[in-house]
Amino acid sequence: MLPTDKGSLAASRPQKSHCHGSVSVSDQQLLQHLHPVHMPPAHAHATHSPACEKRLEAETPRRDLHELLLELLDMMLSCLVVAPCVIAYWRGTWELMFVYLFPESLPLSAMASFLIGGLGHFFFTVTQNFFKEHIHPDRRRLTYYAVSRLYTAVFGIVCVNMWRGAWLLCDWLTSVDSLIIVSVVTGIALIFLVATRTLRNLGAAPYTVTMDHKSDYFEVDTMFKIPGFHQPGLYILDTLFSVFVIGTLVVIAWRGVWGIFDLLLFPADKAKSAWGSLLIGYLTVFVTFLIHPLMRYVCRRISGILKLIICDIYYLMTFFGAVNAWRGIWNLLDVYLYPDNKLLSFWLTHIVPFLLLAALKCANSILVRGVFIDAEGVGADSVDIPINYVRLHFLRERRKKAGQQATSQPPPPHYYLKPEHVSLGRNAEKDKEAQSSLIEKPHAAVQIV
Repeated sequence: MLPTDKGSLAASRPQKSHCHGSVSVSDQQLLQHLHPVHMPPAHAHATHSPACEKRLEAETPRRDLHELLLELLDMMLSCLVVAPCVIAYWRGTWELMFVYLFPESLPLSAMASFLIGGLGHFFFTVTQNFFKEHIHPDRRRLTYYAVSRLYTAVFGIVCVNMWRGAWLLCDWLTSVDSLIIVSVVTGIALIFLVATRTLRNLGAAPYTVTMDHKSDYFEVDTMFKIPGFHQPGLYILDTLFSVFVIGTLVVIAWRGVWGIFDLLLFPADKAKSAWGSLLIGYLTVFVTFLIHPLMRYVCRRISGILKLIICDIYYLMTFFGAVNAWRGIWNLLDVYLYPDNKLLSFWLTHIVPFLLLAALKCANSILVRGVFIDAEGVGADSVDIPINYVRLHFLRERRKKAGQQATSQPPPPHYYLKPEHVSLGRNAEKDKEAQSSLIEKPHAAVQIV
């Protein structure tokens, strides 16, 4: 049976929020506008070949004080607003399952959560193309906003149940009181994640802010990227492997590190343990954010197995920071938020954070979906931290302003044109449309530093 202290209503458990995701294509295009390519002069003593030097220069965008300020604002928003809201939502939803989902039998409740989570993940993965094709704001805006927010609310419950089920089943089948057993199980899970190059999926808030953008709102990546139902058998297997194998390994790794701190960090004092985890977690987050530019610089200049090793070390650092931040905030909510009225506490943390994230247009940050490969991406993309919220807002406003200025300039009158330019005057409207097209569809994105 599951231990009673781990299966009570106050049992605290975490989640991994899609953190590992990358910026959407449209967002990358926006980011390019803010980061024009900076081409420094070549030096005579450079050791790179001209072609390699040109590639490295093209990957090094210009940074200024304004951009650094936007990055700082993004970090503060992620750490102080988005991450606490995501953690609070998961805590409330997780604990409500103890109240309403077979409360008389913890093993049965765990099995039910695992089935709800697994089948729900499978459903939302195989139906993603249907949602993309039929739910779009350019067709029915009101329908899109209603369906998309309902999608996030339901998928959020599915994600919590998947993690809760796998977590409690692992508690039931192994041990939560033996440091050796917990450490061994955690080590095995991490070894499998390293072997399958999926260590990147351990990331979570505050290392991710997922915008509710129409271009990838319903996107769910699988490990082998099988394209839809062109190969239905392989697509089903890919989805099942991504959900039940990689997803479960990530849960086991989180459960292990969380359990180790339960056993070692002030085990008799929940409040001190929570504050300790919060301090450790946010100190680690600060360090990982501080060395992030260095990691991007290094990853642009190395490749192969060395790049994979460097990336995995960084992924483990972010994993350690995320687990402690989650454990600290989660347990502090247990200790201080209506401890005498737990049901009210659970409902508040289930509803209020979701509404706040939806108002900020980043409710999808609560979802855990998709599988991402270690060291994947060109240059520094492999260690990207997708928390571009404030920057994307400024970029969209800048693009709108640029588009308005471009369209507000009328074409020259026909009678001012030279005879050989008559065709240009007649096609002035097409030229204006082409200019607008260039603004709306810029070239491929350049990596941010």
